[in-house]
Amino acid sequence: MKNPLRSPGGCRRPPPPREEEPWDRVPPPAPPPWGGYLMQRVFAAGTLRRRVCHSLCLEGLPESAQPPFTVIDACLCGPPRWEEAPCRDPRSLLLRVSIPVQFQVRDARGCTDCLTDEIEENLPLRVNCPPDNCWRGQPFVQAAVRMAGRVSPCGCGCRCDVPLDVVIEGYILVPCVIGRPDAPPPCPPSRPWYPQPMYDPYN
Repeated sequence: MKNPLRSPGGCRRPPPPREEEPWDRVPPPAPPPWGGYLMQRVFAAGTLRRRVCHSLCLEGLPESAQPPFTVIDACLCGPPRWEEAPCRDPRSLLLRVSIPVQFQVRDARGCTDCLTDEIEENLPLRVNCPPDNCWRGQPFVQAAVRMAGRVSPCGCGCRCDVPLDVVIEGYILVPCVIGRPDAPPPCPPSRPWYPQPMYDPYN
């Protein structure tokens, strides 16, 4: 009987190639742990806390409202808007911030109406880099408004003074790469496998 693994000339034939199984595949190497990552870096920051006396115009009330009028509440009614203002300090950046505020006004009959007005404040930002480089960043401004106390009823006048506590915070955030994705971490210093003899220069 002929051996199927031998050729007609008597040489042994190589075994047929085995099909690759899924478990024979080697998984790709994991990415190195020293890769870089993206984070937001603060290039400029500033906070403003002030108590202001805002003069509220009452001409927007309906004709059916009867004086005297009393402002009973004030709150923020939208995101603040800002624009850059000229600043003399080369290490600072000045933002002109407009804050929309909604006031609740109660008349003599007890009816409540809402009036909307804006408060404008200057917010200085302390810059940690040259101001010319801040164009790469994204400004972020947030504000909070509340009444500082009770308001006495206003007579037939067209304006009413409202004390307010205003807080404004501003930042300029710039995305930066942290770490060194092109280089591995430094290797620790080599240590001997056995205790080294102490060197004595006098022997």
